[in-house]
Amino acid sequence: MFVLAGLLAACGGGGSERATDTSAPAGEATTSGADDSGWTFEDDAGITHHLDEAPETIVAQASAAGAIAEYGVPVKGVFGPLKRSDGTPDPGIGRADPDDFTSIGESETEINLEALIAMDPDIVVTGMWDDGDYWGIPDGDLERIRKVAPIVGIRVDDRSMDEPLARFAELAESLGADEGKVDAARAEFQTASDRLEAANEDNPGVTFVAASGAPAEMYIAHPPAFADLRYLQGIGLDLVVPKTHATSGGFWETISWEQAGKYPADVVLADARGGTMKEIDDFLPPPAKNLPAIEAGQIMAWPASLAFGYGNVADYLNDVRAMLEKADPDTA
Repeated sequence: MFVLAGLLAACGGGGSERATDTSAPAGEATTSGADDSGWTFEDDAGITHHLDEAPETIVAQASAAGAIAEYGVPVKGVFGPLKRSDGTPDPGIGRADPDDFTSIGESETEINLEALIAMDPDIVVTGMWDDGDYWGIPDGDLERIRKVAPIVGIRVDDRSMDEPLARFAELAESLGADEGKVDAARAEFQTASDRLEAANEDNPGVTFVAASGAPAEMYIAHPPAFADLRYLQGIGLDLVVPKTHATSGGFWETISWEQAGKYPADVVLADARGGTMKEIDDFLPPPAKNLPAIEAGQIMAWPASLAFGYGNVADYLNDVRAMLEKADPDTA
């Protein structure tokens, strides 16, 4: 329930050109990784990227950087939020240390192109919507970036989060990540998922609503459009599904703050982009503060810009479980 910074200001689309073979159609299996013949990876736009050598200089959108850095893949330049206003790491970078990265743009939709060009990256990695809307890359910058390096896109919408988790892990391994580290994080994620599913069975009836907001209006998330929310639904959690979700390609239903109680829920997942829980609380107008879930303290930060690293997502699932275990299912 903080001011939207990312999904409502959606990214642009396109492909990549430098040292890239685009002959493979989307959906066909492609061997990914580096060997004597170079590095090859098919991204979620169906573009097969090939370089003579494995990429060494990587630029990435913040959440994508957090996903692959979790496995030990070094990322040089990052565009997107790294720290919150209080200096703590932005939740969008997952377990990564923001000081390990060089920022080339702190907002969701702005890149310092001169800084990017100076880094001379081998690849640019980011999340992707549809078949070519790249997270954090404005339409007007796509052509210039394509001329600098291939853009590797991993789709993060309209699919359950186990899919982008697997794809970012695959990408990381192709870039030299330790397979043991990936396997350990994957096991951590599976344990967290199993424990959350069990907790939901032990405490039935708890309903969740994922929400965001701007000064003039409130947004109710449409769970199937968000990879994490779709996954939570898949393991049995009861999430509010708004009647309409026309905003930004079907991600949200827009309502007034006076309608904050339109979708009763026992727990509020509050969009934490750009704000601490204290800042979110300060931001909320009276109609939202008076919601039974919020009065009961059943509100938690929702990292809507999620770094799809297995360990980071395990932390997120553990947070949801902790809230679920203490939530009163009769709050709403």
